[in-house]
Amino acid sequence: MNIYISTIAFRGQSIEAAIQVCQQEGWAIEFSSGLPHRADMVEVYNSCSLIRMPHNYFPAPEVPFVLNLASNNETIRRTSIEHCKLGLRLSSQAEAPFYAAHAGFCVDPDPSELGQKIRVKRPYDRAVHWDLFLQSVEEILKTADELDINFLIENNVIISINVEGGQHPLLCTDAEEMTRLMTDIQHPRLGILLDTAHLKVSAQTQQFSLADAMSWIRPHIKGIHHSDNDGLFDTNEKITEEYWFFDYLNNYRELVHVLEVKALSIGEIHQQINLLGKKREERGETAFG
Repeated sequence: MNIYISTIAFRGQSIEAAIQVCQQEGWAIEFSSGLPHRADMVEVYNSCSLIRMPHNYFPAPEVPFVLNLASNNETIRRTSIEHCKLGLRLSSQAEAPFYAAHAGFCVDPDPSELGQKIRVKRPYDRAVHWDLFLQSVEEILKTADELDINFLIENNVIISINVEGGQHPLLCTDAEEMTRLMTDIQHPRLGILLDTAHLKVSAQTQQFSLADAMSWIRPHIKGIHHSDNDGLFDTNEKITEEYWFFDYLNNYRELVHVLEVKALSIGEIHQQINLLGKKREERGETAFG
């Protein structure tokens, strides 16, 4: 299978309930960032018989923090690096295709600020944080090499309230920085996990063309997160016939696709998978899911 269902689709349910549904329906599962901390969560993941992979902040630590590979707080950066190495090990143990983490930040947000107004408490030097980000990714890629697994960076999303004077503290929200990452670190295991909803909001905020962005980053995309929104906030809504990414879907038919839509019924998940499959069939490809 090359489509996974994010655990965000089962929001409000236990991880055991989500696993049971996926077993019944024959779905692969992405253990995602929204799952709460549990001391046995790694055990739950490892004992799961499903096709599976971890994502970003999974497994959530006992003491919450924002994963930030570009932090100039060495404790946060080291914790983030070690978390990503754990993610790679969990992916390797499950024979998953990759492990992906979000791009870094030039500030250290509080967990409650994600998706909201991020307070910038002091001036920051974007170049310094970019170099720290590169150092972190390069170190993680050494582990990726050892484990023979890809490491992907997911594009951040920038909302308008976090832009001041044309500047913002999030890395890799646009095609220019995503491409720069691939140029600065030319490594065969590094790629982009494209979050289509993130890119839609960032394009609206930063006033760039989605078509132009796709032409830049197309060679670097190694996985896709699917959801939709109003272009203003990343709300993980269902995809519809008007989903902007359908124009590009068949360029990535061999990749892993993750349905990252929140709080769905079993029927709604089937509808979303069928819609993705329908759009592939309309363009002469075999449906997946």
